[in-house]
Amino acid sequence: MASILVVDDEESITMGVERSLTTEGHQVICAVNGKEALKIIASQTIDLVIADILMPEMDGYELILKLRKHPNPPKIIAISGGSYKQDGKELLHAAKVMKADKVLPKPFDSASINAAVMEVLGAVSTT
Repeated sequence: MASILVVDDEESITMGVERSLTTEGHQVICAVNGKEALKIIASQTIDLVIADILMPEMDGYELILKLRKHPNPPKIIAISGGSYKQDGKELLHAAKVMKADKVLPKPFDSASINAAVMEVLGAVSTT
């Protein structure tokens, strides 16, 4: 199965996604921000990054831009629920424009994240 990096500063999100994806047989690593994610990616091969947009230190946008310059870039699923100041749909639209492979609004359930991962990794054709 795939090596997946989940990047979110909300522990409940990373724990839920990790539990869901490991049940499906994936190897899952978690990071709390983009800086930590880049350190992990520098030391090992990652097939897919699931990244929140709003995070401290380095947000999801900056992470997406840096990953797109990587010599062997992983696939990217951007996630966001927005904030009291910013609409989640607008944040995800911007991530899609920045070439995230897929966007997924929070909150989501296990079935939704598993389906998104399968779609992005090519296990499911979308027509």
